[in-house]
Amino acid sequence: MRGFENIYDKLLLVVGVALLVLLWVQFPAMPEMSADDHMRYTSDEAKTVMNSKARFLRPSTALSPRQVIKIQLHALQRNDMTDSGIITVFNFSSPTSRVSLGPLNHFRMMVRDPAYSPMLNFVSYKTGQMVITDNTAYQLVVIKGSNGEQVPYLFILAKQRKGMYKGCWMTVGVARQDVNRQSSLI
Repeated sequence: MRGFENIYDKLLLVVGVALLVLLWVQFPAMPEMSADDHMRYTSDEAKTVMNSKARFLRPSTALSPRQVIKIQLHALQRNDMTDSGIITVFNFSSPTSRVSLGPLNHFRMMVRDPAYSPMLNFVSYKTGQMVITDNTAYQLVVIKGSNGEQVPYLFILAKQRKGMYKGCWMTVGVARQDVNRQSSLI
């Protein structure tokens, strides 16, 4: 009986070591840094240049409302199987918006709704003139979807007044607009 326990222990040890080696080979210690996965933005205020993987971008007081929208559009245009673009947009959602949006998985489903799905992996976009009043910014964006359809969206941002994001521009809402009425503004 004692012999079987020793064999069983050694067998478990060998299987455990084999699994560790397999995982070590399968997953690198550091993520691969691909230029396609990284975004670069320059802050006019802080005179800095930042590089970051899209899903790791977070609000910063150094970002202007225009830069926040550009980061989100770039992320949605390059959304991947891990939804890094959607995660970036969620990261830039204001705390009050997150209350109504719910958890990230609910937000992922919402972005795939027909009203917002043209924003995923779109071809190009055009922006209208940004309107900034006190702590709110409005930006009309017309997105050309992968099927060639042009869809206008109104981005609404607010400068946060308190909490951990105090002084950061964050998205309060994105509303799909009527195609015929709004697209003439751009």
